[in-house]
Amino acid sequence: MQGSEADALRTPVSVSYARALVRAFGKTRGERDELLQGTAIQQDVLDQPGAHMPVSSLMILAANITRRHGELWPLSAAAVWSTSLQGALDVATRTAPTIADALNTGARFGSTRAPFIRNRLRTTPRSIQIEISPAVAMDAALWRTVALAVSLNVHAVYAQLLEDAIDQATLQFPWPPPAGVERLMPYYSCAVKFNAAAFIFDVPKQLCARASPFADPELHAKAIEALEEIEKPRSDTAALARIVESLIAARLPQRLGEEEAARLVGTSRRTLVRRLAEAGCAFRPLLDGVLRERARTMLAAGTQSRDEMAAALGYTDATSFSRACRRWFGDKSLRS
Repeated sequence: MQGSEADALRTPVSVSYARALVRAFGKTRGERDELLQGTAIQQDVLDQPGAHMPVSSLMILAANITRRHGELWPLSAAAVWSTSLQGALDVATRTAPTIADALNTGARFGSTRAPFIRNRLRTTPRSIQIEISPAVAMDAALWRTVALAVSLNVHAVYAQLLEDAIDQATLQFPWPPPAGVERLMPYYSCAVKFNAAAFIFDVPKQLCARASPFADPELHAKAIEALEEIEKPRSDTAALARIVESLIAARLPQRLGEEEAARLVGTSRRTLVRRLAEAGCAFRPLLDGVLRERARTMLAAGTQSRDEMAAALGYTDATSFSRACRRWFGDKSLRS
C-alpha cells in the first residue's frame, strides 16, 4: 500500500523491532534511556506482547543508534534483520510457488511489515527486481543504515530460497562503498554492487521460474490472508486511534497532551482532532480509556497501594485516582 509520508509516519509497527534494537545496543539503563530519547516509547512498553508504536518512533530510535554507533550497526543486530521478525511476510514469501511469486509477494507486502519503505516490482529483459525506496523522510546516513538492514533481511530470505544459486542474484546500492566495506561483504553470498541507479534486489529470470524449496499452497494462502487483514486498518482512520492509545500508554506516568500527540504522529493538532472525529472518537476519551484499562490491570493484580497506582497513572494524589475508579468501576473497586 503506497500512502503519503504522513500516513506512513503514523502507521503502527510492532515494537518487536525496537525491543530487538534496545536489547542489542542498550546494555545499561542509561544507554537504553539515551536510545529511546525523543521516541515517546518507554522501556516497559517494549516488554508488552503485541504492543505497537508509530513508524515515526522507530525512525527516531534508528537515528539515535546511527548517531551513536555509525552506519554499519545492523551488522551487530542480527535479530533485527532475521526472518523470524517478519511473521506472516516471511511465511508468505517462503511458501510461494516459485521464486517469481516470492518476489511478487515481497514487493506487494514488504511495506506491511516495514511501513517505512516502499517496494516496486520491476521486470527487465534479463531479470525481475524489487526496487526499495524510503516511505518517510530520512537523512542520507539514516537511509543508508535502514537500507543495509533491509538488504540483510532480503538476503537472509532469498539465500534460503535460491540455495546454491544465490550468487547469481545482486543487491545494488545507489551510493559508494561505505567505510569499513570489508566488514560488510562477508554477510552476503550474492553479488553486491555500489554506485547503482537505485536500491534494488535483482534476480535473473532463469532463476525466477524455479519452484520454491518451501512451496506450500495452503500455508501460502493463509499467510497472504493474514497480510491482507493487517493492511485493512491502514486505510481506516481507526488506525490513528490505536496509535494515539499506544503513545498515551507509553508516556505514563507522564500525561501525553493533545498537542504533543499530534507532533508525534506527524500532523497538526487540528488535523488530529478531525481525524479522530472521523474515527468516531476524541483524544480525551482515548486517554480516559487507557487509564481505565491500566487501572483495571493494577487493581486485579492487587500488589500496589492507592498512592502507588495513582502515581503510576499520573494522578496528583490518591483521592483523584479513587474518584476516577469510582466513576469507572463503582464503589467496590478499591481496597481500603
